[in-house]
Amino acid sequence: MFAEAFERDADPEDFSLEAILAHERGHQLLARHQRIAQRVTGRISAASEEILASLLGALLCVNVSDRDALVGKAAVELLNHQVASDVALLQIEKLWYLLEELL
Repeated sequence: MFAEAFERDADPEDFSLEAILAHERGHQLLARHQRIAQRVTGRISAASEEILASLLGALLCVNVSDRDALVGKAAVELLNHQVASDVALLQIEKLWYLLEELL
């Protein structure tokens, strides 16, 4: 289910402009948000940054389908790094609540 969302990532039509901008805003928050940046700067891999940027972007999305697409993108990134699907979903849930608290 989530694997399809990321495999299609190469197609520019798969994510709305709003979702793409939200993901990019997630990268900015990782670098600039005081509470978040101090926890991640220099401490996370490129893959982890993509996961967190997607989740932060999803938190910013008003549109449910954009939010779901970005959460799916984060999940697939975890799956691509050999994290079991049940573990990936738990990690996403934990990260979601942590990021909500930090924002």
